[in-house]
Amino acid sequence: MAWQELSRKPSSQARSKYNGAVSKLFDQLRCGVRDWEGKATKMGTVLDRSHTLGTGLKLEDLDALVPSSQVSLKGVGQRHADPGIGVPLVGWKTNPALEKRRFEFAPPTGIPLNLTAILDFSTATPTWRFLYGGRVPEIKIGRRSEALAVDWSAPVALYWQMSDLDDVDFLKLFLPTRFTDHAGLFFATPYSGEKIPVVFVHGLNSSPGTYKALYNDLIGEKWFREKYQVLFFSYPTGIAWPYNAAEFRRQLRRARDYASKKGSLTNWNKMVVVGHSMGGVISRASLVDPEDRFYKASYRTPLKKLQVSGSTRRAIESVRLYKPLESPSRAVFMAAPHQGSPMADRQLVTWISSIIRLPKTLTIDLATATLDEISKAIQQGGQTRPPLTSIGTLSPKYRPYRALANSPYRPGLTYHSVIGDRGKGDGKKSSDGIVPYWSSHLDGAKSEKIIPAGHSLVGHPETIREVSRILKLHLEKR
Repeated sequence: MAWQELSRKPSSQARSKYNGAVSKLFDQLRCGVRDWEGKATKMGTVLDRSHTLGTGLKLEDLDALVPSSQVSLKGVGQRHADPGIGVPLVGWKTNPALEKRRFEFAPPTGIPLNLTAILDFSTATPTWRFLYGGRVPEIKIGRRSEALAVDWSAPVALYWQMSDLDDVDFLKLFLPTRFTDHAGLFFATPYSGEKIPVVFVHGLNSSPGTYKALYNDLIGEKWFREKYQVLFFSYPTGIAWPYNAAEFRRQLRRARDYASKKGSLTNWNKMVVVGHSMGGVISRASLVDPEDRFYKASYRTPLKKLQVSGSTRRAIESVRLYKPLESPSRAVFMAAPHQGSPMADRQLVTWISSIIRLPKTLTIDLATATLDEISKAIQQGGQTRPPLTSIGTLSPKYRPYRALANSPYRPGLTYHSVIGDRGKGDGKKSSDGIVPYWSSHLDGAKSEKIIPAGHSLVGHPETIREVSRILKLHLEKR
């Protein structure tokens, strides 16, 4: 009856009745034994299997269908949803650790799908349709169109509840070799050549989960969903940042090749990189042209004269003698220790660094090198054994910081700074509790925003507003 009324005229009351009835019927469909076909038949309906749900998945591929209203948003923020016809759902497809991912750069653990359930009465037998939110903005009811109800926050929240990416931060620091499956670059949604990529890079003792509140607020905005797509870079934070920076460059170049096979790189080349803490240093190191500055910061002997294997030589070259990334045209550095952090030199922190268990070998740009070989190569030039843990390379005395400061940015790059001061309002004399202002500040930044928060400022409302402002500005400039 509600469907027939909506086919004649708009009615909020009829829409509410329709959604309420469909919600109750959907509970009968999904609860108990997973026999969606049989249950649909029992209630006099059929399932529509004529289309995919997104990312190539079909209804039978899913492990669960969860009403968005039942997904807790704890840790994510407020719910962002568009009113309309249908029942918003999250479809979940688990990705077992040893199974090949559904698409290249798919997120680990599983894929959350933003779906809306519709019971369509335009067919002889009422038909269940599960529409992919964002790609189907409205449906036809008779001669009229009704906007589709979509919950943008529930898939974000369910992913972080199902994923262990943000549960192993501490272990990723102390036992980085155990979490290589979680390392890499992945898209939050399937790749689209029509949207500009925003790449989020987390910091020390952290994970992509540090961006969950920021991402939730951004994905809740129509302008952001229409113009941007999000990628996350995850890495073992116990390893020295120059090595993670090399892997970051490799992964982004892989993704660029992937994008080029899908079509034009016009929007890919408008990429924005957002790096927090150590992620800001990793990002910046990948956006400058160091020539041989990084190499000379650690090696006094020419590369070709080092007594190391060919594989180790290639690994050293990837870390120390490289070209900047071609794609990002804008960067946002948040609480980034561009000159290190004095805390890294404190006795307790030095002890913590000493108990990090590094892997015996590193694979960099597909070249394998042992840490012992790298250390011996540096000592061939007469230098002392270099720090190889992430905390050790946060010391302001770490030589590559000077190389970083003296290396010019890639031509055409615009960058911004977001800096915390713990709410004390100390301005240029401030610190976020981990990184002092003098280390986070960058001359030449297009803008610098000081946030009244500590080092973990990513989810602060003022940080979110500032990132939104910069992303809107980026659209205007392009």
